[in-house]
Amino acid sequence: MRYAVRAAMVACMFSCAATRPGLAQTYTCLPDTAERVVVLRDYVVRLVTEADTALVATRIRYQLPKVAASKVTVVTSASICANAGNAYHAAVTSPGTAAISRTLVVLKVGSTRYVVTDPSQTAGEFQMYAVFDSKWKWLAGFAG
Repeated sequence: MRYAVRAAMVACMFSCAATRPGLAQTYTCLPDTAERVVVLRDYVVRLVTEADTALVATRIRYQLPKVAASKVTVVTSASICANAGNAYHAAVTSPGTAAISRTLVVLKVGSTRYVVTDPSQTAGEFQMYAVFDSKWKWLAGFAG
């Protein structure tokens, strides 16, 4: 009897995990050398450093701080990628949508903001971006 219960539990560990949303997804971050990372970092650096009126207005709309270029860093740590993936998923999908594995671009802007995108998540032909605060609260979204 004990063997039958244990066998059922082991079987459920494999089959139930596959059917429960959010258990099988993984989040990884692209390295700072990836082309998409370089392009996004260059854009964000321009937004947060330049004084051009249009760029300042965009920076304010995206709720990004004015910081030095050196304060825009590429994130690759597993724990931050996981937090970014969870927050991004919640921001770009309907409530109740099962989580999926993602390879993300994550930039830290200053000490209080993150810009996150999944290069495979698009709205038509446009890439979707999300801005979060340091507690992973969604602040703004944009497409480009």
